[in-house]
Amino acid sequence: MFEKNPISSVEVSRRGVLCGVALLAVGLLPEAAQAAVTAVGVKVVGKKLVMDLKQNKALSKVGGVVQIDFQDGTSMAIVRTAAGTKGLTAISLSCTHNGVTVMEQDGAWICPAHGSQFALNGKLINGPARTALQKFPITATATTATIG
Repeated sequence: MFEKNPISSVEVSRRGVLCGVALLAVGLLPEAAQAAVTAVGVKVVGKKLVMDLKQNKALSKVGGVVQIDFQDGTSMAIVRTAAGTKGLTAISLSCTHNGVTVMEQDGAWICPAHGSQFALNGKLINGPARTALQKFPITATATTATIG
């Protein structure tokens, strides 16, 4: 299912850095928004992703989010929606309206292109999107989460 390789923290493109700096410079990133933490300790095992939960402390609390970016430009998020090993949700960050990458803002996912809004768990709040963000199967133990 996951044949894409996650981007490591050192594989950031010059274009990505410049776009981020430009957004900061013109003030398009809201101050109150909590940026998703970029995942560490993620590896591809067969057709699945395996994440070391101890290296991703953001997922220790309900509402925590860790984002995984892939080399093809797509992203997914692991969200802590409840306590325990069944309290993790894995979602695609591609808006179901036009495929634009949604951004976390004030505890929700917002599409910057047309304004669709999704709950942190991916459930559709407002359109123009008509369906929730795509979910991926996820299983977890106390130390790892396996997606796919």
